[in-house]
Amino acid sequence: MKNVKQLFEVVAEAVAQNGKNPINSKHWFVDYSGHVNGMTIAFYRNGWSKDCICERITNKVNEDGIQSLYWFIKSRLSS
Repeated sequence: MKNVKQLFEVVAEAVAQNGKNPINSKHWFVDYSGHVNGMTIAFYRNGWSKDCICERITNKVNEDGIQSLYWFIKSRLSS
């Protein structure tokens, strides 16, 4: 079982992958809303632009949500 600290550590690892040129490299967008304890993560495998394909997940940051958010990121870090 992953915890919230591990989730935010893997978020930091993902964001560190963001290239200087978001058009040509992997890009992550993370939106954490503390007032509702929710997180949305968007992953652009081939960089970001208006027409890029995005994989996205939104969950509460609770026991079940932490697991799915963590593994969404972890499974895409090396891809």
